[in-house]
Amino acid sequence: MRNKIKITAPGRIHVNLFDMSNSGYRQNGGIGFCIAGVDTVIEFVACENFKVTDNRAIGYSDREVDALINFLDHLYASCAYVQKFTITFLSGPAPHSGFGTGTSTRLACVEAAFCFNNVDADIKQVVLASGRGGTSGVGVNTYFNGGMSIDLGVKSTGIPLAPSSARQGPSTMPTQIMSLPLPISWEIGIIVAPKAYRVSAEEEINFFNRTCPVDPLSVQQSIYHALSGMACSAIESDFDTFCSAVNATQGTEWKEAEWRAQVDILTDLREFLHETGAKCVGLSSLGPAIYFMADDIDAVFASLNLADDYWLTKCLPNNSGRILEID
Repeated sequence: MRNKIKITAPGRIHVNLFDMSNSGYRQNGGIGFCIAGVDTVIEFVACENFKVTDNRAIGYSDREVDALINFLDHLYASCAYVQKFTITFLSGPAPHSGFGTGTSTRLACVEAAFCFNNVDADIKQVVLASGRGGTSGVGVNTYFNGGMSIDLGVKSTGIPLAPSSARQGPSTMPTQIMSLPLPISWEIGIIVAPKAYRVSAEEEINFFNRTCPVDPLSVQQSIYHALSGMACSAIESDFDTFCSAVNATQGTEWKEAEWRAQVDILTDLREFLHETGAKCVGLSSLGPAIYFMADDIDAVFASLNLADDYWLTKCLPNNSGRILEID
């Protein structure tokens, strides 16, 4: 019998969403990549009832804890599972920061449920049970495999555009067209400003409602920058072109709307980063995490001279995905 499971789920940078136009062949899709050192570490221990303990500096609200337990209760009822567990967040970034912690937490909980109840499930079964991946496959794909993921979402069927957290769950997996490792020497700087705006699940739904649909031409631009720009330059280890494509992506209609949803301090920080040597600057999802790349990350950090309450870190790509330890 399995007594304890520990899952180290890496963070991810969500660069952009694609077809939010409501008039194309596809819906949704996106590009993003997995990073090392911004991990959510969760320990699961077998017990009679679900219980959540959150030791992160900024963790889940009571409402979010209730929602997670409610999700597990429904999963267990539908699958007739018996063995429950405690959930302890040992460490990790704050939720709603742009690192995909909501998706990785759901996936980790489903993996734990399957393991404790001796269910031999493949990746597709875990993803479908999690209810995530309905908007972009970046989070679900990088969770398992790391690297950079590009998917074109699902066939357009007229379903209203919405974030993954607002969907009941995809009936089919997003069509991933590319998964590739990033050069392991490429460093990524991460900054989270103390007064930046953490967009809640409800606010994210409102953002989608007021932003969609976007111009189909912008969809084409987003996919071009992702494929011809970021993907090809990653394959060729072309750092400068990769950075150019990241910068160009910030000017697409969807990404510009995500920047506008944040506080002005992030726009100012973006400009300051470029002035101090950053070759590219991006906003992960709706933020508030800003990521950047430069020839010398440490020199950029030193030039910024930010206050102590800014969260700064330097990380490398994660090309392997989550770590699962079973005791």
